Amino acid sequence: MGWFEKTIMRIGNWGTAIGAVFMSAIALIITATVLGRAFRIALPGTFDLVETLVVVGIAFALVYGQLQDRHLRAEIAIERLRGRVKGAVESFLGILNLFYWAVLLWAAVEVMLDKWSAGEETEILKVPIIPFRGVWVFALILMCLLLLIRLFHHIKGLVKGRVEK
Repeated sequence: MGWFEKTIMRIGNWGTAIGAVFMSAIALIITATVLGRAFRIALPGTFDLVETLVVVGIAFALVYGQLQDRHLRAEIAIERLRGRVKGAVESFLGILNLFYWAVLLWAAVEVMLDKWSAGEETEILKVPIIPFRGVWVFALILMCLLLLIRLFHHIKGLVKGRVEK
C-alpha cells in the first residue's frame, strides 16, 4: 500500500470518528428535546442542528462502509461466477459504482456552488449551510478515491490472473 492509499485511508478513518461524534451529538440533542417537551420546555433550533449535523454523520458513514467493504452488493449472483469471468464482472460493476458516485459528486458540487452564491442558511439559527455541503462533497470525493483504489487493485489482480476482493 502506497503513501497515497495510506493517506486516503487515514483521512477516511478520521472522518469516520468525526461522523460518530456528530451522530452521538444528534442523539443527545434529540434526547434533550424529548426531555424538554416532557417538562414543557421548548428548545428552539434543535431541528436546524439535527438537520445539519446529520449530513456529517451520514457522509462519513458512507465512507466507513466503503473502507470496511460493507456496502450493498449483489454477491449472491457474483459468488457463483469463477475466475476471469468473475473478475471481469466485478471490475465492470466497480466501474459502474464509481460512475454512480462520481455523478453524485458532480451534482453535489453544482448544488453547493449554487447554494453558496445564494447564501443559504438554516431557518431558525441562521447558521450557514455551506460548511455542511462542503463536508458532503469532501466525503463523496473520499468515496470516489476509495473506489478508484479498490478498482485499481482489482483490475491489477485481474491482469495478473488472480481475482482480488
